[in-house]
Parts: sequence; structure tokens; C-alpha cells
Amino acid sequence: MNKVFTQVTTQSLDRGPTPEDDRLASIDIIRGVAVLGILLVNIQLFSMISSVLGNPLSFGDFSGSNQTVYYFSHLFAEQKFMTIFAVLFGTGFFIMTSRAEENDLNSASLHFRRMSALALLGLMHLYLLWYGDVLFIYAIAGMVIYFFRHKSSRFLFLCALLLLAINAVLFALPTAIMPSMNEANLQEILMAWKPDQTIIELEITANQSSWIGQMGHRHEMAGDMLVNGLFYGCRVLGLMMIGVALFKTDFFGRRFTKKSLQLQGLVCFCLGTFIICGRINSNIANEFPIEVILSQENYWGSLLLAYSYMCWILAFTRSQLLTSTKRVLANVGRMALTNYISQTLICGFIFYGWGLGKFGTFDRIEQLYVVVGIWIFQIGLSHTWMERFHFGPLEWILRSITYGSIQSIKRS
Repeated sequence: MNKVFTQVTTQSLDRGPTPEDDRLASIDIIRGVAVLGILLVNIQLFSMISSVLGNPLSFGDFSGSNQTVYYFSHLFAEQKFMTIFAVLFGTGFFIMTSRAEENDLNSASLHFRRMSALALLGLMHLYLLWYGDVLFIYAIAGMVIYFFRHKSSRFLFLCALLLLAINAVLFALPTAIMPSMNEANLQEILMAWKPDQTIIELEITANQSSWIGQMGHRHEMAGDMLVNGLFYGCRVLGLMMIGVALFKTDFFGRRFTKKSLQLQGLVCFCLGTFIICGRINSNIANEFPIEVILSQENYWGSLLLAYSYMCWILAFTRSQLLTSTKRVLANVGRMALTNYISQTLICGFIFYGWGLGKFGTFDRIEQLYVVVGIWIFQIGLSHTWMERFHFGPLEWILRSITYGSIQSIKRS
């Protein structure tokens, strides 16, 4: 392990082309792309009723360019960038604890303090701002994975596959038992899948109200999100294990040639796209029947596409092209936590009643314009900030809590 990890620094693109720096630069760039890509999916939940992610026919126009935007985001973004985010969370955890142990620090104390702070931030995000938070479940899974950090990459890959399979079974369970449900429970699921006009208006009114006025709806949705975390917890933990295993096998280093990465990316992309497209086309043709509420195609296909993105981005980082673009994306990745939370603040201001109150008024093509605008803002802000500081604002707070002292943030 020492040969793989020795002398890794955080100055990935700023100070020299050492192999270790290149490895961390690649991780930062991939993370930067992931945090930007996540917004392609989350924007729908910020701006439209909660049922639209599964059933786009439940609200708003679904024709022409709006259908194209949905098709694009579902095929290329939904679960793909969150998958990458979870994988890199595991990678980052392993880097931090390994560095601590090499420096004779108490990695357990540092890690669990960090995860506790992240869990608290996640709960605050969940209950005070937006019900779609993932930080809390990441923190809980992060606590569990600590006990697997010294396992072999083979063991981690096998455990990850098992956890992903368990989660797939849990994911499919509601659909499997639907025929045996009583009428009341079935009606509840049907209403969540395709709400009537009364429920739609109630959700719009709640989100267009003040921060206090939103509280009841937000807390109810937050509770549902925590329950959903029980279903997704196995997947998140499995993905984090893959992130540790990938670092141990030097995936982010020189394990594969650039040509091999490009080929792997192409094969996984084609296979994943084929699997997911079949389901999307069937759903559209059949007008999204309730039976597809938790279909498996995107669950597994997202793993293939996420891996293809990582392969291609990694190959890109090894090229001599667009050096400035790489540096900019790396800065976005180094401020991933700040950028993730700031997406909520910006979208909350645009769509919720404590801001402009535009919830329920933007169609999908208009949402895409908002996404591009936020991307431009976050890319510019991240670049400007990281020229002056070592860490993003929330990263600095989390780091200071982790190490129990105020960390130096300003560049000299």
C-alpha cells in the first residue's frame, strides 16, 4: 500500500506532474463532472412535483423538446452521476484514512468525527432545505465501510456485487408484491405514481409558500427519504466498496492504458445504453404503466454508464488537450460538497416560496437553461475561489471539525 500511496498531495493540478498528483487530479476531475451532472436529475425534483422522476406523464408537458430532455437526462444522467459520486466517496475515504495512518494519526477518531459532522450536515440539508439529500445516507454508509478498508480488492468487489444484488431485490420487491396488496395500499401507490389534481395543487402550494409554510411538506418528504435510504443503503455501501477497490487496484493510476480505458468505456457505454433505451422506449410507448415503477434496467445499466464515464474522463485527463478545462473541473471537484449544497440554495431560491416561487412553472427545456446557468456560475466561482484558498468553504469547516482545530484555508 505504501508504494501506491506514498506522498500523495492535494495540490493535484497546481504543482507538478508526479504520478500521485496525477492520480488525485483525475479523481478531482471525475468528481467535478459528477457534481455538475447530478443537477441534470435533481433539477426536476427542485422544480416539479415529486412523482415526475418516475412518471414524467404525471405533471407538465411531455412532448417535443420536453420529452427529448427527459429522455436525455434519464438515459445519460439519472443514477449515473450519483453512482460516480458514491464510488469516489469511497475512494476519498480510503485516501484520507490511509494518509492518517501513515502519519501515525488515529484514523478511526478522524473518520468517525468527519462522518458524524457530515451526517449532521445531511440532516440539516434534509429538514431545513431540501428533501433530496444524500449526505446523511453517505455518512452512515461511510461509518460502515471503515471496517472494510483493509480488505483485499477482490473481497471488496465481491461484497459490492452482493450488496448491489441485495439492493436490486429490495428495489423490485414492491412491484413483485403489488398483485397481492389490498385495495387501500395499492391505491396509495397508484396515487403516488399518478397523483390527482388535488394532490398536485397541494404540493405546488406547499413549495410556493414561505420557508415556514413549507416545513410540514418538507419534513414529510424528508421522512420518506430516510425510509428510502433503507432501500438504497446497500447500493451506496457497495459503490463505496468499489471506490476503495478501484484505488487499491490503481485504476486511477496506470493500471490501464489510455486505449484500454477508451475501449472499456465504449463497450460499457454501448451495452448500458442498449439496456436502458429498451426500457425507456417501452415506457413511453405504453405511457409509463405502474408496473415499471421500480424497473431494473436503469438500476444495472447506470453502473455500466457510470463506469464508461469514469474510463473516458480518466483517459481525457492523460491527454495533452484542454489543460485549462481540466484545472477548472478539478476545482469544481475539490469543492464538491460546497457545490452540492449551493445547488440546493440556488434552486431553492429560484423555485421555492422563500425566493422567486417558480415551482411548477418551468418545463423541462426551461429547467435545462437553469442547469447550464448554474454550471457556468459554479465553474467560475470554484475556479476563482480555489485560486485564493486551499479548500471550499464547507470542505474547510468539515476538515476543521475532523482535525479538531481551525485549518489554514488561505493560500499564502
